Amino acid sequence: MSTQFRQTTEPPADGSEAVVALMGVGQAIASLRQTVSIPALFRHATCALCEQIGFGRAAVFTLRDHALVPENVYAHGAPEEGDRLLARIRRESFPLGPWLHESEVLRRRIAVLVKDGAGDARALSTLPETRSYVAAPVVCQERAVALFHADHGPGGRAVADFDRAVLWAFAEGFGYALERGVLAERLRSHSERVLALARSTEASVEELTSSAVELPTRVRQISSAATPSATDRDLLDRLTPREREVLTMLADGETNARIAQRLVVTEDTVKTHVKHILRKLGARNRSQAVSRYYRIHASAGGHPLAASGFG
Repeated sequence: MSTQFRQTTEPPADGSEAVVALMGVGQAIASLRQTVSIPALFRHATCALCEQIGFGRAAVFTLRDHALVPENVYAHGAPEEGDRLLARIRRESFPLGPWLHESEVLRRRIAVLVKDGAGDARALSTLPETRSYVAAPVVCQERAVALFHADHGPGGRAVADFDRAVLWAFAEGFGYALERGVLAERLRSHSERVLALARSTEASVEELTSSAVELPTRVRQISSAATPSATDRDLLDRLTPREREVLTMLADGETNARIAQRLVVTEDTVKTHVKHILRKLGARNRSQAVSRYYRIHASAGGHPLAASGFG
């Protein structure tokens, strides 16, 4: 039941398994550079621990409200088994008490080897039917933010001290990769917000610089008694080229998300265009705007707007 904290590595007699595992650590950490998102980083890590480094099973947990939250589990040669294990342990709770080995791992930022996963009262055995396991912290931006558990499966060999050293080395490299991933996500988020602001500004500038000039509603109501109401074509003439394009897509039944994808703009920009379209057409909703589109479409002999001088 004892837990070893020594930092020396004790490989098998011939040393072959330890050498392969340590070589796998270097390859696995190098491959993490290609991962583009944090969820994918967690999936890649557990896979690498089994397929490249040699563990039978591996799990990664994040910390939330003084408990371990499972992010991914992988089983060597059987990804579907890892998915089943993940679904199983997600139904359980893993609170961290001060007496647990896992709490010491996170507090002291060290890796541990637990020889008796089932009988050790200080062990938080997250992998079902584990005989023995190793645990290592993930340190990101000088804080322990996640935890790895790994073993060799219910029918595999007991973990050795060199397994602890190997997992610790991988967890340290993974922490640097996670830190890069966090920074990359922040940059992407900032870039998306800046792009959304730019697109919204573009739509507003396009609206301000369009040739159509519309009087406020109250003025239109005062003058309506002496002035004939505008035809649908007159209303459509008020739209900018981009707004006509958006209206055509609305008539095709496209959603805001799909229109944004086709025009390579944000959904906020599309919503701004739709708002301008409704106001210019005097429409209460999208359906009424589309109805007017079809009326002008029919009056033009069934030709699309672009063929009728609107594109």
